[in-house]
Amino acid sequence: MHVNMKRAFAIVGGVIATIALAGLATAQEEVEVSLDQVPKVVQETILREAAGAKITEIEQETKDGKTMYEAEFERDGRTMELKIAPDGRLLGRKFENEDDDDDDGLTVDQLPAPARTALLKLAGGAKIVEVERETEHGATIFEAAWSANGTKHEAAVTSDGTLVETEEVIPVDQAPSAVRAAIAKHFGAETTVVVERKTIILYEAEAKIDGKESELLIFPTGQIHEDKHDDDDHHGDDNGDDGDDDRDDDD
Repeated sequence: MHVNMKRAFAIVGGVIATIALAGLATAQEEVEVSLDQVPKVVQETILREAAGAKITEIEQETKDGKTMYEAEFERDGRTMELKIAPDGRLLGRKFENEDDDDDDGLTVDQLPAPARTALLKLAGGAKIVEVERETEHGATIFEAAWSANGTKHEAAVTSDGTLVETEEVIPVDQAPSAVRAAIAKHFGAETTVVVERKTIILYEAEAKIDGKESELLIFPTGQIHEDKHDDDDHHGDDNGDDGDDDRDDDD
C-alpha cells in the first residue's frame, strides 16, 4: 500500500511538473522586442504602416514553431495592431478590441499606408464612404467608394497602392452612341439602367523570342490577361477565359 502511494505521489508530481513546464513554454511564446531587434523587412513594414505615429509595443510570437511579429502604434487616439510575417508581409491589421473577421467595419485608416494614400489621392478630397477588401488572383485588393459633384466613384488598388481599376456612374446619354444602342438592344429602350464607365488597368510587355514577337497583357495583380505571339491568332490566359476580365466574375 505504501509503495502504491509513493507511486501515486510520483505520478502526480510528474503531472504537476509537466503542467508547470507547459505554462512556462506558453509564457515564453511572446517576447517583447525593440524595433532594431526585428528583421529589417519587418522594420520597414512597421515604419511604413505607422507613418510617423508612435510605436508603443513590438512582440515576437512563436507558435507551433512559426514566428510572427505583432506591433502596436497610436493613431487618432486609438491603438492599431499589426501582425507581420518574418519576411515583412503584412498578415493583419485592426484597431485594438476589434474583430479580425469583421470587414463591414473596415475603414480607410485600417488600409495599408500605400493603398490608403493612393485611394485618398484618387478621391481628391471627397469623403470615402465605403471600403472593402477582396482577394483576386491571389492578391489582396482594396476598393473604396465616394461621391463627387453628385456622381458616385469607385476605385480599386493593390496593397502597395497600384491602381487596378476605376468606376464612375454616368448618365446613359453620356455613353457613346454604340454603347447606348447595345443597351437599348439588350435591355429595351424603356428600361432604366445604371451605366458605369470602367477603366481597367493593363500592362503590355513585348519581347522577341527566337526571332518572333511576343506580347503579354498583364493585370496589376500579376494575372496574365493575354499571351499573343506573331504567329498566333490569339492565346488567352491560363484560366481559359479568353481574356475576359476576371474581376467581373467576383461581383
